Formats: sequence, structure tokens, C-alpha cells
Amino acid sequence: MHSYIIRRLLIAIPLLLGLLTVNFFLIHAAPGDPTDIFYNPDMDPEARENLRRIYGLDQPLGVQYVRYVRGVLLEFEFGYSIAKKRPVRDEILEALPNTLQLSALALLIELTVGIAIGILAAVRQRSTFDNLTRVTALTFYSMPSFYLGLVLLFLFAGGVSATHWLPASGMIDIVRHESMSGLEKMGDRLVHILLPALTLGLGAAAAISRYMRGELLEVIRQDYIRTAKAKGLSEKVVVFKHGLRNALIPIITIVGLSLPVLFSGTVIVEQVFAWPGMGRVAVDAAFQRDYSMFLAVNLIFGTMVVMGNLVADILYAVVDPRVRLS
Repeated sequence: MHSYIIRRLLIAIPLLLGLLTVNFFLIHAAPGDPTDIFYNPDMDPEARENLRRIYGLDQPLGVQYVRYVRGVLLEFEFGYSIAKKRPVRDEILEALPNTLQLSALALLIELTVGIAIGILAAVRQRSTFDNLTRVTALTFYSMPSFYLGLVLLFLFAGGVSATHWLPASGMIDIVRHESMSGLEKMGDRLVHILLPALTLGLGAAAAISRYMRGELLEVIRQDYIRTAKAKGLSEKVVVFKHGLRNALIPIITIVGLSLPVLFSGTVIVEQVFAWPGMGRVAVDAAFQRDYSMFLAVNLIFGTMVVMGNLVADILYAVVDPRVRLS
């Protein structure tokens, strides 16, 4: 397995380099440049050219590309953000942990809620619960994330609730956070992250529940399940010990494929809830033509997707002993 992981990591290097290259030239093919944010009709053309010279934008595109790739690969340096007036790396190090927290909680919601509902629906096939969860899952799966976020805001953050059960935006209570104890700070962070995590996780959980139900129904019709039941084993043992492990095999693949959707979803959800993560950084960089920042965000999201799929492949082998990674 170690050789497999190393081989996959080595394959990821040219993949990410290709992603960086395509993004670099596509962004620079767009009209204008980052100095447009300083544009003023009365601005001296020579002053603007000096800005381009300061930030290296006057160099040939090939020279800019080689310099950027060398900085990323050798120094972990993503350049300088003209819009933020600070190194891109500093901005990323502040925003990335917030996005990872949000994505991790959303993934936890996706797996726990989706798998649990899928198992219950399969065990109670054609019951009222099964029919209700299928309709509900289809509804949540069909909702765009921004719309679901607005619905949750309306329900829990001041729309129909005069008490404002949950905060509508931000990641902490700015006024009270510093005076809180350590446990209270954790609780404060949790109530702020709950709505955006639910917005990201519920739609994916709806899809997982439908796949889980279908796979488990397929597994429990197999001969070895009937044999287990004929031996007098309880339904709980048959479902959880013999059926669930085999039903989880395709779910792991689906989760790996859902990671790109999860990461891209943060771009919209973080805007809706004013969550200071990579999604908001990406949107700001796009509007401000901040090339260095936008390239860094794309590269980091690509890296997260590649690593997520690697983890899914490893878990696939753990769940299914017939699969050998070598």
C-alpha cells in the first residue's frame, strides 16, 4: 500500500502542474490586468507602467510563468496580492483553516445523516418513513446551495424566528468572543459554523441516503444474507455485520467524487454566510483580477480534491479485502 500511495502522489505532481499551467494562461488571456483596480481616468500612463514594472507584469508571459512555477514548487511562494497588499501565502494561511473546518463538518453531516437515513429507509422499505425520506431527499438534492442557505437563514436566523436561534453570518461573536471561556469560545464557533455546514452537507447527505438505500437493498437480497438469516441471526447483526460493509463499498467512491462538489460549494456558501474562508477569497480575487490569489486558490482546491480521492481509494481497499493496493 505504501508504494501505491507514493505512486499516486507522484502522479499528482504533473496533474497539479497541468492545472496550474492551464489556469495561469487562461487568466492572463483575459483582457486587463491586476493594476486595473488602481485605474483612474486622470492617472498618468507612466505611473501605471511603473506599477506594472513593480509587480513584474511588464515581463513576457513565459518569464512570468517560469518565475511563478519556480516560486510555488521551490519556495511555497504564491506571489503578492495587489488587491490585499500582502503576500498571497499569508492570506491563504488565514483563510484555509476556516474552509477546512467548514468542509470537514459538512462531510461529517453528509456521511452520518446520509448513511443513517439510507440504512433506516432500506430496513423499512415501502414504509411511510421510506416514502417520506425519499421525497425529502429528492427535495434537498434538487435545491441549489445558495437557495438552501437562504431558507435556513429564514428559518433559524431571524426570518420566522424572532429569537434568532442561530447567527446569520461570521464565524464568531465579535463583541463577546474575547471575554468568553475556552469552552464558550468552542460553542460560539460551533453555532456560527452550523448553518453553513448544514447548507453544504444536507444536499450531499440526500444523495448519499438514496445511494445507501439502493445498495443495501441490493446486498440484503444476496444468498449469503439469506443464509445468515436462516442461521437465526438477528436482523441487526445481519444488516450491520454482514450487509453494511459490502453496501459501503460504492458509497466510498461516491464520497470521493463528491469532494470537488463540496469544495466548490464553499465558494457560494461562504458568500451567503459571510464565512471568511477560501471561497470568499476566490470570489474577491476574481472580481479584483487578483491573478496571484486566484491561481493559489485554484491550486489548493485542486490539491484537496486529489488528496480526497486518494483517501477514498485507500478506504476502498480497507472496506473491501478483495482490493489490494500494490
